[in-house]
Amino acid sequence: MSLRRLGILALCACGALAFAWRVGIATPALAQHSADWAQWASTAQHTGMSPAIGQSPTEKLAEATYDPFVTQEQAEEHGELLAHYQAPLVDGHMIFIESKSGHYVSCQPPGSGVPFPCGPDAWETQVWNEKALALNGGRLRLRWNFPSDWKPEPNGGNAGLAGWEPVFHAALSNGFVFVPGASGSVYKLNESDGTMVAQYAPFGTMSNTFVSGPLTADAKGNIYYNAITLELTVNPWTNDVLGAWLVQITSAGVTNMVSYQTLVPNASTMCGSLPCGSQRPGINIGPAVSADGQTIYTVSRGHLFPLYSFLVAANANLTPKWQTQMQKLGTKNNWGYITDDASSTPVVAPDGSVLFGALGGDGGRGFLNKFSSSGAYVTSYNFGWDSTPAVYAHGSTYSIITKDNHYITNGPYFITQLSADLIPEWQYQNTTIDKDHPDGYEWCVNAPAVDKNGTVYANSEDGNVYVLNQDGTLKGNLFLQLAIGAAYTPVAIGLDGKIYAENDGDMFVIGN
Repeated sequence: MSLRRLGILALCACGALAFAWRVGIATPALAQHSADWAQWASTAQHTGMSPAIGQSPTEKLAEATYDPFVTQEQAEEHGELLAHYQAPLVDGHMIFIESKSGHYVSCQPPGSGVPFPCGPDAWETQVWNEKALALNGGRLRLRWNFPSDWKPEPNGGNAGLAGWEPVFHAALSNGFVFVPGASGSVYKLNESDGTMVAQYAPFGTMSNTFVSGPLTADAKGNIYYNAITLELTVNPWTNDVLGAWLVQITSAGVTNMVSYQTLVPNASTMCGSLPCGSQRPGINIGPAVSADGQTIYTVSRGHLFPLYSFLVAANANLTPKWQTQMQKLGTKNNWGYITDDASSTPVVAPDGSVLFGALGGDGGRGFLNKFSSSGAYVTSYNFGWDSTPAVYAHGSTYSIITKDNHYITNGPYFITQLSADLIPEWQYQNTTIDKDHPDGYEWCVNAPAVDKNGTVYANSEDGNVYVLNQDGTLKGNLFLQLAIGAAYTPVAIGLDGKIYAENDGDMFVIGN
């Protein structure tokens, strides 16, 4: 996946509608149960760190296809796979994956956009399922399947999402699976058998409201997510949003919500005469939660002009805490902004600081920006595109692991470990060379994983999953399948050390 996938932005000025409200559905609170890998980047802080010691990548233990439409999707995008996928979720012997069904409407010929709607302009004909699997005898056996009525936001062509399919992403909490649904709703399912316990629908039956980005589950059993209401009678990407919200489902089943207009109250005055539109979350942003559960972090952008983007903090009761504009941070001409092409998500470091990878600045590489817990800009590293970095806590400090691709020059491509001050500690370069890739292959991981010992797990577009020692040397790698043009995908680790990697529409269980 490369820089050429960045979309074209159209600008328009329209009014905004935003509000906050509250609706309650009471359910009893239960004792907390921690899953192996519960959500995007494992924890509510999105650190991508496992308390387990990962296994060596000796063999593929099992595999399952979660996207049967990859060949058709790639044909529409000249060989590229422009899709965001759920991380494999793990709880003991159970594995939970996104799985697509329904049908895919190919254009004739692929990539032509006709007869309209087709290809990414008709992706709502697919069905997004949450599927529970169990590894048994070298096979992943189906335990249950839940077909959700969730649909992604409409594509809208180059004026909108430019063919990038938004992410459908569940979360595990206390023995339940929380799954995105239609009209901004969330389903609560029993992990064991997939039966529905509740549906939380704070927006009623508003079909133009979308759950946008991964669900986040904190240590207390609260669920957080973003929702957007679009004006669907016109192009929703060249006309302002009708509303955008940060939503909380408490462990007792009470639903609270706050508008982004409330969270970022002065954005319109900062835009001046530009047609920035209302503030709303990036399409694939999952909220992060501080370790004490008192602060929720998200990222907001002008709907019509992404250069007006903010890192946003809210209190646990969803009242605004602070907002930091990510425009011209520091002294590096670091124009930090949010693109809906990416799946970067805020990360809360052990010292309470916040990391976020944004576009801007240097040749599409973007910047990984660090902010204090009070929202002050601290420093940055010159790579941030579509990356949720992993955090390895050790001693009294921590290190940060991110992919580090040089797109414009077609390489080199690194996994880079940074200090807490974002200073490089080591780099591992992809050196798989052929005539089409003289400088190696891209790292196609958007959220690497790190284990208890600091061992790093990341997948590459050369089709391998790599395991790197804490000094940056290669511990091992295993070829999965060739993945040229594949989507950026996350990696997960189970408590038994098994590795879960995604590659070109297939999920692989890896170990020894």
